[in-house]
Amino acid sequence: MQFLAIVWSVLLLATVSGLQQPAAQRPAATHEHKLEVLRVMVPAYFYPVPGSPWERLNQAAAAHPGRVFAIGNPGSGPGLVLDPLYVSTFTSFRQSGGKLLGYVYTSYGARPLSEVKADIDQWFAWYPLDGIFLDEMDNTPGAHESYYQALHAHVQALASGALVVGNPGVNTVPSYLHWNSQPVVSSACIYEAGDASQTWIAAPWALSYPRKYFYALPYNTAASGWKGAVDHAFANHCGWVYVTDDVLPNPWDTLPAYFETMLGYIAATY
Repeated sequence: MQFLAIVWSVLLLATVSGLQQPAAQRPAATHEHKLEVLRVMVPAYFYPVPGSPWERLNQAAAAHPGRVFAIGNPGSGPGLVLDPLYVSTFTSFRQSGGKLLGYVYTSYGARPLSEVKADIDQWFAWYPLDGIFLDEMDNTPGAHESYYQALHAHVQALASGALVVGNPGVNTVPSYLHWNSQPVVSSACIYEAGDASQTWIAAPWALSYPRKYFYALPYNTAASGWKGAVDHAFANHCGWVYVTDDVLPNPWDTLPAYFETMLGYIAATY
């Protein structure tokens, strides 16, 4: 009973922390949060030449349908021209059971909304998609919630139900998930760094949301560390994760040698 009292005390504190945002503006917490599966979302910033990591992604998607998502990025967005090789690659990946998001940058809310919407429009006009990844997302309270909410609405107008994943890369605040009782993003990356120490911690209020709202992206993680990084992300309430040993300046230009082993572990454990 003492153990249960401690657990209830922790949950009460987490709930109080989550009330930074009115209850009407956030989804209700449920006891099923811990039952949600952990999915893999790969920033796949590599060109689809023969023998590229896209072939491994296709095999992984076929082995674990609905579990493998990829973020395509022809040129810091959809690129300047339609690339037939990307069309065939993206189509093949989705036919294999994968889900695809298109990369768009937002300059932390400083990029004109019209430019971001134009990139989103181009993505959906050229390529088969399941959602949009908004990079360089702001997390300043009261600054750009309406900006990102407008982008979410724009994506939904083009493809109802599509994912809209924002990337502040650090802990954010509830108003960047829901604002004025409307969604801002489907999920937010709350950790993107090359620190393999596994000391980062999700904000306490996150426990009042389903874990599908949170995504972790550790890079520069050795083969001996990927399991700990995955477990740490799940322990910090993330429903999305990708871990790689790749490093700056572009830690997303290949897949780690342990990718398939890591995916198998995630599918079996979470």
